[in-house]
This record gives sequence, C-alpha cells and structure tokens, in this order.
Amino acid sequence: MKRERHTMDEIFRWPLLLGGLILVGLASALFGDDGWDALSWATLAIPLAVLGWKASRQPHLPGS
Repeated sequence: MKRERHTMDEIFRWPLLLGGLILVGLASALFGDDGWDALSWATLAIPLAVLGWKASRQPHLPGS
C-alpha cells in the first residue's frame, strides 16, 4: 500500500493557525485592557477547544 503524500501547506496549516491565535491572545492579554481581555480569552480558548475536540475523537488506525 502506498502512503499518501502531503504538501507543506497541508502539514503546517493548523499548527500555524493555532500558534497565531495563541500569539494574538497572549499579546492582547499583555498589552490591553477591557475589550482586549475578552479578545485574549477567546483567542486562548479556541486552541484549547480544538485540542479537546481532537482528543475526544477515536484514533484513526491505518488499514482499518
């Protein structure tokens, strides 16, 4: 059986997006107040929600 090849974009798209959200969340928490606090909570909660969603799914086993 042949393995499927993935491009660099397919491999790093989600980690870069989540890393960017975390960076925005940390910067807004550090430098802002009031509305910025809400932005930081939202941008830091999204990666945690994605992590929880992915962890709750059944693992995909190749060949099954």
